[in-house]
Amino acid sequence: MADAVVSFLSALSSKVFWFAAICFVLLNGAALAAFFLTRSRRLVDEWTPKLLTADALLLGAGLGVPLVSGLAKMGIQAVASMLGSGPTQAP
Repeated sequence: MADAVVSFLSALSSKVFWFAAICFVLLNGAALAAFFLTRSRRLVDEWTPKLLTADALLLGAGLGVPLVSGLAKMGIQAVASMLGSGPTQAP
């Protein structure tokens, strides 16, 4: 049971990280392209706060989910080893 949860958390954190990273690159690439193609200062002034908010959310998800997942995996493995049902470790 613990191994299944740990592997699920590993897969989840990896997928969330890569999804956030790809979205971050695509979002900022599209914004840069729009800013350079239009050369509109009004566009920059209007969309920069929204872009920064989206970037902060993507960075928070891309870095926070793997961090919390790693902490949860360590906790699950610690509890499983205390109960004796965890993987055996060689001395």
